Amino acid sequence: MRIRYRGGGRFVRAEYKESSEPLPNPGCGWYHVYTFTAKPPPDGRPVEEETWLDEDCRREQLALVLIDIGAYQAKELPLEALAHIEEIFRFFRREGKQMILRFAYDIRGEARVREPSDITLVRRHMEQLGGIICRYAADILVVQGILVGNWGEMHGSRFLDEVSLCTLTRIWYRSIGERCHLAVRTPAQRRQIMGKEAEGSGMEDRLALFNDGIFGSPSDLGTYGEGEFEGADAAGRRSSEEELRWQDRQMDGVPNGGETLPGPEKIGYRLAAERMRRMHLSYLNSIYHPERLNVWKNEKVEEPGCWHGVSGYDYIGRHLGYRFVVRDVKKKGELLKITVENCGFASLCEEADCCLVTQADGREIGCSAILTDARQWRSGQAVVLRAGLPQGKNLGRRLRFFLRLSRRSDGRIIRFANQGAGEQVLLGEFREDTKVQSSKGTAVFFME
Repeated sequence: MRIRYRGGGRFVRAEYKESSEPLPNPGCGWYHVYTFTAKPPPDGRPVEEETWLDEDCRREQLALVLIDIGAYQAKELPLEALAHIEEIFRFFRREGKQMILRFAYDIRGEARVREPSDITLVRRHMEQLGGIICRYAADILVVQGILVGNWGEMHGSRFLDEVSLCTLTRIWYRSIGERCHLAVRTPAQRRQIMGKEAEGSGMEDRLALFNDGIFGSPSDLGTYGEGEFEGADAAGRRSSEEELRWQDRQMDGVPNGGETLPGPEKIGYRLAAERMRRMHLSYLNSIYHPERLNVWKNEKVEEPGCWHGVSGYDYIGRHLGYRFVVRDVKKKGELLKITVENCGFASLCEEADCCLVTQADGREIGCSAILTDARQWRSGQAVVLRAGLPQGKNLGRRLRFFLRLSRRSDGRIIRFANQGAGEQVLLGEFREDTKVQSSKGTAVFFME
């Protein structure tokens, strides 16, 4: 069957203008840190009274949930601790926040004092926590770290030699990795973990990075090697430029993030955004560090276009993660060819369903699946989607077509960054052209 039109029936494209508005999309953006202890409060306070959510927090889609397990450095996690952890998870589920999750024995910078004396107990804690984490996997964007190190940041620990690092990461992955993304602190650590023994494990598609030293020094406080050398230092770290090139090639498709720090350089939003794009950042701490963030808040985008006049801070925040813009639509026979560009710093990390929505006379009459994997709509690139036009009778005098994208796990809408787009973006419509006459009469749309 083919779509045919008598006389002047024609496809009229919509206008595809980019918007600078914030998008409440899942899995990316700014976050606050919420700190808890695994040990339940002695007064029995509910989780709601252990934390706070002001207006800024409520607007954010993400929350970094830091849980101190240092009270159990010498024993297994008791049932009451596991129950309290689950109640914390339930609280953030009720609030509609996706969690960036981190467990740590130390939140004071004293890991060697507060960690277990034997790696066997660390392994046991991972196994105990794995069951709870898997039950709430849909509410967790990424799990940071492997429990050890100062503030859980994977430095300052006795368990970060290569053998211990690989052992703990693989146990953590077996406990939760098939359900959640994991993140380690540096590119060098990730390369160590992804040695030959990890090939074929599936870990590569689930292992991200978190960098809590962004811009704190030329090496991001030891995230990279010092200086401009070529190759790796004794710890496997490469120069910052090499590591940025490596991240640009290797790390798009997993949720990378962290926080910024003051440092020797005054880095404006433009240079910061360029580096963040190479790092493929999906999320950042919205309040730390104010000295760095205030620089961007006081800058304005000067280039013409939709971003003109927006603060540097908002420009960065609205590019964290993915940001999809419909750039063009062409009708080719029975197909619409839809060009979508990902203008964000990173890619979508969760499965999504894409469909062509058809309206007739203002009424939705169909939603047909488009064969595509939105996780492959890579940062800085454009893709062309092919959507088959509907076929049938009595579709109405005026057909309108929209593009809709939704997260597969819960059906939540992923919004496009086009002006005027709500839960779906208008692609165009077929119209009758009453001014055009043919030997068969006034133009009418019909299908055969």
